[in-house]
Amino acid sequence: MAEFENPYAEEDPFVRAHFDCSTCGGKLWEYAIQGQMVCEDCRAVFQSADVFDAQAEV
Repeated sequence: MAEFENPYAEEDPFVRAHFDCSTCGGKLWEYAIQGQMVCEDCRAVFQSADVFDAQAEV
């Protein structure tokens, strides 16, 4: 079997996004692999594209 190195295996998949939760105002964390963001306070889940679109309209 071939050996390979997975650069994602040791990295935290969550990145703090620069967006606020539309439900409670908490900070969102993005899980880019699944295209979702999660609020650190209320744990609401949003599609990243929806958050980007909402911010673009402001």
